[in-house]
Amino acid sequence: MIEVKDFSIGFFKRELMGPDSEPEWLTLKNLYLQIRPGHVYGLIGRNGQGKTTLLNCITGLLRPKKKEAGVVYIDGFPVNASNPNILSKFFYVTDTIASLHLRSDIYADTLSHFYPHFNKEKFTECMELFQIDTKQFIDEISLGQRKMTFLSYAFASGVPYLIMDEPTNGLDITSRSVYRKLVASYMDQDKAIVISTHHINEISTLLDHIFILNDKHIVFDHSVMETGCALSFVESDNMTDDALYSMSSAYGKRMILPNTNNSDSEIDYELLFEAVLENPTLINAQFTTLN
Repeated sequence: MIEVKDFSIGFFKRELMGPDSEPEWLTLKNLYLQIRPGHVYGLIGRNGQGKTTLLNCITGLLRPKKKEAGVVYIDGFPVNASNPNILSKFFYVTDTIASLHLRSDIYADTLSHFYPHFNKEKFTECMELFQIDTKQFIDEISLGQRKMTFLSYAFASGVPYLIMDEPTNGLDITSRSVYRKLVASYMDQDKAIVISTHHINEISTLLDHIFILNDKHIVFDHSVMETGCALSFVESDNMTDDALYSMSSAYGKRMILPNTNNSDSEIDYELLFEAVLENPTLINAQFTTLN
């Protein structure tokens, strides 16, 4: 399990930096979340809200300067960017992909020394699905092909935790379909995937848990099953009095209503996102009746 406990991080003005300096502004504040094996998590938020910063903190690329700013644990151990035993537990696909002057198959050999369960045959299989030649140099292929190459490394890594920042950026329609199939095939009860994205509808069928990040905080932290039981997503010509949130559509109104009978409702992710940003307290209050 990955656990983020009471975590805050900010940035300093260069002229004010020092051991006792306070952040000029906080990017993340008092976060608490858990990432458990057996689940695919969607991390949703507007640009600039700290999604990438959070993933960088989870993977040890960023750490707060003060101990009281919180800790990230992976399987009970604090994340340490210099500890190979911790780092080999996850594979992080960043939004910005490195341009390495190496053949992709040669770099796969390098990764296999770091990740004990790296499967070279699986890497080759993923590259074939993405229709990319493994003999090509990474810095000589397109940005989208580099993204697919690193996704192939991720799915071949065999790690318990895959962390992905905007993984479908740069992918065409066919490649996005391949990506979704690879996510589904990778999952088992011992693995977790965290996907940060603003293309939520493209991966909605893969998710079983949703985090929404806004104004430095996780403002929504519920499973897909809980969400479908607590909220009802409907479209109607007429507005109803008990609507928690509504949005105009070509066919009338898209609305979120309290799910009074707790029957499973298909989630409108765009509508949910906008509703949570407008009134997180109201939306989260609907989940208390499930307990």
